[in-house]
Amino acid sequence: MGDTDGEKVIIDNCRSVAFKELPPVPKGADSLGCILLFYQYAEPAWSKKDHKKAIKKIIELGEKFQITGRGRVAPEGVNCTLSGTPMAIRSFCYRLREWNSLFNETDFKLTDFVPKDKIFKSLSIRKTEELVAYGLAGEKAPSLQKFAGTHLEADEYHSAMKEKDTVIVDVRNAYESAIGSFNPPEGGAELIDPKMRNSIEFPKWLNDPKTKEKLNGKKVLMYCTGGIRCERATALLNQMTAVSQDLNVKGVYHMRGGIERYVPGTKDGTKVEDEVDSKCCLCRKKWTTYRGKFKCSQSLCGVPVIVCISCDTRATKHPEKLTCELCKEGYRAPGSAPDLVDLKRKAESIVGSDGGTSKKKQKIKNDGSFDSKEMKSHSDRLFLARLPLTVTKTKLCDALLCARTLKRVHWLADKNSGAFYGSCVLELKSPEAAKQIMDRITTAGGGGGIKIDKKKIKISYASVKEGEQWPPKDYEEKEFPPIGR
Repeated sequence: MGDTDGEKVIIDNCRSVAFKELPPVPKGADSLGCILLFYQYAEPAWSKKDHKKAIKKIIELGEKFQITGRGRVAPEGVNCTLSGTPMAIRSFCYRLREWNSLFNETDFKLTDFVPKDKIFKSLSIRKTEELVAYGLAGEKAPSLQKFAGTHLEADEYHSAMKEKDTVIVDVRNAYESAIGSFNPPEGGAELIDPKMRNSIEFPKWLNDPKTKEKLNGKKVLMYCTGGIRCERATALLNQMTAVSQDLNVKGVYHMRGGIERYVPGTKDGTKVEDEVDSKCCLCRKKWTTYRGKFKCSQSLCGVPVIVCISCDTRATKHPEKLTCELCKEGYRAPGSAPDLVDLKRKAESIVGSDGGTSKKKQKIKNDGSFDSKEMKSHSDRLFLARLPLTVTKTKLCDALLCARTLKRVHWLADKNSGAFYGSCVLELKSPEAAKQIMDRITTAGGGGGIKIDKKKIKISYASVKEGEQWPPKDYEEKEFPPIGR
């Protein structure tokens, strides 16, 4: 996607719309088309009955609002690329939210001003068993609630690429990466290409000792086209880290919404065609377009190859001469995949399962001491106070050793000014994960031994409030606390 150093990021264009109102129809867009990209995982997975209901509802809403496009609906969720009028697309999204609150979490990515001859002609919703062909469906699927990586908004990811001791993993297939990938600034993160012919090779690549050596001791950033592939990919890495003695990373993160969110947020978008090295597989002329009909002829490969217009006839007559870049270099993927079912069982036994209990809440007195009082509290949420204004989600994870078990951070802000006042609520992926943190701070003296930027912080279980909504309506997933209006 070009060198990230010096690029300007337009924050409004690259932020997720999860838990937010969708952007209004822009002036002048009414008469044109709109493209909608979205995915949503369901956990626990839908039953057979609920799976059928989801398919029926999406088709029903699509027909109601004259939506066209393509979609996959599996027990684990939904992945769609749809089109329609700007108002119809927005109505479709809001009705999905009304039907199932799960879709409040969805990042609906809208592209307006699309010429009408570019929209889909019909609607096709397929019933499938897996959204991404990792071979991780059903009992092999790593839990997203317990192991998924931490979302970074596109602008936060942009900044993270400048950090040292960081690696970036492109989880797209090699033929996609060839057309364009991130080029981190000098002195920043290191880009790693898994060289995958297909997504099924990812678990094998991750299990390879050479891969573990590259990832050990590093902060791991993953990205893909739309974000969906990173959900399971980051969860698999965190699951392996929880079990493996020879794999230890400093947190796993991925870009929410993927490249589709990043590109609209950069000043000039991406300049892919000026910067990539992809070439026609026959004449070696620089070319960046896959047209779908040409595949690698090598045995057991068959991945798409690039053929320029000038070589179209030659490729059609002699398909046996078509060879992808990986086969040309003689690359073979690692052959040993982890036992995914056993890996999941072991990892979940370490992290623990969900469950709610009543805890003793440690209440902070005016003098800063702790007073234990029996009251109902959330078993998987922690309240943090006396945080420095320089705190970030990454610093919290580093201080509490919770990068793998943190689900979300809700920064608390003043109702009038909107400014951060030094407190937040952490939601962990399980009560056991929260308990591990509380056990550590109890040993350290009620949290007094834990510091962030040299400032001692205070931690307790978050109390249950009558009629509370979680996450709150104003919740936004952010790396940094708010600075005010």
